[in-house]
Amino acid sequence: MGWRRFLIPQDVMGLHYAARIFVGTTAVWLLLRFIGDADPIWAVISVIVVTEPQLQTAWLTLGSRIVNTVIGCTTGVVFLLLAGPKSWVLPLALTTTVLVCTYVVRLSSSWRLAPATTALIIASAVVEQSRIGGAEIALHRTGEVVLGCAVAFLVTWCMSKIWVPPVAQDKGGHSS
Repeated sequence: MGWRRFLIPQDVMGLHYAARIFVGTTAVWLLLRFIGDADPIWAVISVIVVTEPQLQTAWLTLGSRIVNTVIGCTTGVVFLLLAGPKSWVLPLALTTTVLVCTYVVRLSSSWRLAPATTALIIASAVVEQSRIGGAEIALHRTGEVVLGCAVAFLVTWCMSKIWVPPVAQDKGGHSS
């Protein structure tokens, strides 16, 4: 059995995913580097997280990623404004973020992503000893996440018109 016969029929969904990741990450990396963003990692991560073979799944993932980021950023900034960049603020902000996610928003995927975002903001502000630094990080991360999500969804939409993916099979974890 040749390589082509092995790769193509066995896992076309993997090729779809790889092509979408390539196009999306290249687009956000080049765009953000062109406008002077020295580290567009959050946009790249968002492309990876939101990219899906099926358009409907990509739409749900996009919404969840943006909501989670906004919750984490908002909680982190509120705690920074109220208490300042202190180490003891981190566990309180994380606990509050988890409670908001589990009892108010109720998106199970936000139970991990939103607190991670809050931790990034609070920890960065503590290291820099700056409320403004934490707020800047929050705004920067939110902007990159939204851009990455939008690019991932746009790539998914375009690719669904150009190269229709097969129905996902539960073999390699490529479906959600």
